[in-house]
Amino acid sequence: MRGGHRLAWLWRSVHRGGAEERGTRHTVIGAPIVMVVLTSLLVAPMATAQDATPGSADVASLLPVAEPLPPGQPRDGESLRVATSTGILADLVRQIGGERVEVRSMLPANADPHDFDAKPEDLVELTDADLIVRHGLGLDTWADGLLDNAGATAPVVVATEGLQTLASDDDEFATGDPHVWFDPTNVETMIETLKAALTAVDPDGASTYTARGDAYRGQLRTLDQAIVQAVATIPDDRRKLVTNHDALGYYAHRYGLTIVGTVIPSLDTRAEPGAADIAELLATIEREQVPAIFAESTTSPDLANQLADEAGVTIVDNLYTDSLGDAGSGADTYHGLMRTDTILIVEALR
Repeated sequence: MRGGHRLAWLWRSVHRGGAEERGTRHTVIGAPIVMVVLTSLLVAPMATAQDATPGSADVASLLPVAEPLPPGQPRDGESLRVATSTGILADLVRQIGGERVEVRSMLPANADPHDFDAKPEDLVELTDADLIVRHGLGLDTWADGLLDNAGATAPVVVATEGLQTLASDDDEFATGDPHVWFDPTNVETMIETLKAALTAVDPDGASTYTARGDAYRGQLRTLDQAIVQAVATIPDDRRKLVTNHDALGYYAHRYGLTIVGTVIPSLDTRAEPGAADIAELLATIEREQVPAIFAESTTSPDLANQLADEAGVTIVDNLYTDSLGDAGSGADTYHGLMRTDTILIVEALR
């Protein structure tokens, strides 16, 4: 029996019972009782439904905020200068190195690594660096020319070395999908690679790099399990992703989501969909009853918005995928990026 009908039926039953069984005099006495019962029905069922509904908990409350890491030991003299190809790598180095390192990312916040032109000052950063960290897997090929022209003597470490990647059909990414950071277990492995690289150029900082790196890996494991719990609040039939470009393969694989289509049918944001691609995607969205389309902060959401309007689904156009956000965005660290994206994804799908 629906809530409104149930209330009306109960009101009639109590009112009729008071008149017939106790007489008219008791109808007035019974009124407070009716109000108490009605109030309990108005409040209690809503609370019960809220508790019983999958995903009723606030998504943000399920996901931890990063805690401060052990302070570590500052370096005597100048900080270790580290140049990285991406902002995500820069954040990982900062997490491990703390005050011992001075890190600069060649890729600024909210920039697309697939379509990035390096600046002349990036040559200076590479020349002066004590350590250079690259992503690899075809994501930062634009750094090849920089390294050749800079004449840098610092050791170069590829942070994704040794990772098991998801296969890719793109010729440009023959070594696999480069968006490995969307699985925190991959980032844990990257942390070990970076710890070893930092220790090799700065042996005196070994204890700092080990303590901070291990603590950060613990935070990633906690975050990973929290994301599992958050995604579990999405109904099974709504765990479907349509994204602007194919960046969330590792996230979907790790957390049990299905990518049913992408606006740009490629791992590279520079690819362009044809009319047939768009028609097929619209048909897929309708057939699969996809709840939302996700677009990124680093690429134009215009086509994704048009498709969402055509399909009559929600558009989320501020997902962070290939780049960290500006300071204060909530996605200005790797931990914050994963937390922010999970909130956006889960809230839109459930």
